[in-house]
Amino acid sequence: MEASYDQASVRKGRFLREQVYKSLKASILNQALPQNKRLVEERLAEELGTSRTPVREAIQKLEKEGLIHKLSKGGYAVSAITDGDIEEILGIRGILEGYAAYLATTRVTDDDLKFLEEIVNREEQCLKRRELEECVRLNTEFHDRLYRIAQSARLYTIINDLRDYIYRYRIIILRYEGMVELSIKDHREMIALMKSRRAGKVERLVRKHITRGKTIIKKKIKKEALKHGTGNSKKQQQGGRA
Repeated sequence: MEASYDQASVRKGRFLREQVYKSLKASILNQALPQNKRLVEERLAEELGTSRTPVREAIQKLEKEGLIHKLSKGGYAVSAITDGDIEEILGIRGILEGYAAYLATTRVTDDDLKFLEEIVNREEQCLKRRELEECVRLNTEFHDRLYRIAQSARLYTIINDLRDYIYRYRIIILRYEGMVELSIKDHREMIALMKSRRAGKVERLVRKHITRGKTIIKKKIKKEALKHGTGNSKKQQQGGRA
């Protein structure tokens, strides 16, 4: 009985650590914990209703992923997104996703097109109800479906490695006034071009879609930096990618 109890405790401990990690990560990705926000273990533990140990372990894991970084005076803070991060991540995304869209257009089936259209219909309904978070989720679902239609396991894996960065940037983009509408318009156009098997045009549209997002993020980050009297300094860039 004692061994069984110990095993249950281990499973519970692992589950708690994973839940704390996922909660903190989600808060960073959805901007609930903003850039440069100092993380206080004791306060986070209190808010999450746990001890400091799982919080400390989650912070260490998030540091390795580049989502937070150590402060020179001790402690940790949420990593800021720099121009370099934006250029690199979205530049890579443009190439990979453009190619995925090209492949998807050559391999798409009628059922695939119907599924994509259903997602866009749901996006439009969410937009009418002003359900932004659901719009973000559906936007992510649309692009994930596009990657799968490409039928390249290796390409899907590479893009998936960037999933957290892409999601963090996607939230910033779609919270910008008018961007959800433009995104839905682009999705409609993608589907129309895919139906006519115009792979090259779909690829160019996807790259344009991502380049526009890159411009929006840069404007947003610059505006926030001016508002708070900060900039993309070397201190902000410590701790790796955003």
